[in-house]
Amino acid sequence: MAQHPVAHEVFDQRDADGVVVLLDAEPPAGQHDTVREAAAICPAAVIEVHA
Repeated sequence: MAQHPVAHEVFDQRDADGVVVLLDAEPPAGQHDTVREAAAICPAAVIEVHA
């Protein structure tokens, strides 16, 4: 079973394989801290934040 991703407005996670899917490539400024947190705790270290 997939875990609920941090920043669920920006990322989703497929139930079939757990792959994280980007929903919003340019989230509002109010979500930037949460997106950075998601990148920091990503177990596969595949989320990159470009500011």
